[in-house]
Amino acid sequence: MNAFPKPVIDAMADRAMRMHHMLWHRTRDSWSVLTPQEKAVFSAHGWVPPRPSLGPPDPATGVRPVELDNKSGEDFLYMHRQMIAEVNGILAEVGDPQYPHVQGWVTIPAPDDPDFPVPPAYELPGDPGGTQGLLDVKSKEAYDQIHALETQVTDPAVLGQITLGRLGAAVEFFIHNTLHMRWSTRMPEYRPGGDEFNVDPKWDDSAYDWLGDTYSSHVNPLFWKIHGWVDARIDDWMAANNLQGQVPWSFDPPWSGHEGAHDHGHHMIAHLALRARPGNAEADALRSRLGAMEATVEDLKLAGVREPARFPVHHGEL
Repeated sequence: MNAFPKPVIDAMADRAMRMHHMLWHRTRDSWSVLTPQEKAVFSAHGWVPPRPSLGPPDPATGVRPVELDNKSGEDFLYMHRQMIAEVNGILAEVGDPQYPHVQGWVTIPAPDDPDFPVPPAYELPGDPGGTQGLLDVKSKEAYDQIHALETQVTDPAVLGQITLGRLGAAVEFFIHNTLHMRWSTRMPEYRPGGDEFNVDPKWDDSAYDWLGDTYSSHVNPLFWKIHGWVDARIDDWMAANNLQGQVPWSFDPPWSGHEGAHDHGHHMIAHLALRARPGNAEADALRSRLGAMEATVEDLKLAGVREPARFPVHHGEL
């Protein structure tokens, strides 16, 4: 596998880009279990997800159900499609023949795939549950489950019977999150999860590209293989429903973060990060948005809001 072009890696490793990706996942995954006081902090900074991605815990099992039918899956598909569009714009300018555009997996690699072997399981220090989870998602049994779901989400007969939001939510939590952890590798250190927001600048180094952390996963070249595969499911759904042209999103636009973090057709933070150069207007705008997100994180820490650990893996069906 060739190295992803450096301009993209550097932009994705930018502190503002990291914070936006972390906060976007954090708010929509946790909104239904936040206290009113915690929600007030997010709200004061403009981070209010209109559609939570997970519901409150089931009283009997404690499991938080995936919100399959509130159209939060559209937010997931839209936000990452915006990211891909911004990266494709820079790749076109870079002109690297090895990477003319984001090229996702055509199919999810099997355990014996020579080009994308599954890295071995490893220990997450102080996290026996997370360590066991890694053993599970890297197993042959996990691939069998993924493959069965992949067969469903690529079947025109199935796609013609479900909404785009249900497709997005199922792909996000039943496949995508598993892929992040399945192809993650051992790192020298891991940004702490399950504690207060740890955004020490040492985690901004481009070498920190762990697929298991929303602060770093998008820096890893495999992120784009995963999300290229995810993005292709939108096109499959369109074809199965005899639709052409613009995607018929239910919202104008779907939610991709703080109101200043997006524009129609643009993921503004990614757009700025990819185009920022010392002294230019994009760099100034990016630093302004970074300042706002750092203030958000500081207020969350003061309020005692904890950051959930890693990508939650769920099991379910369409």
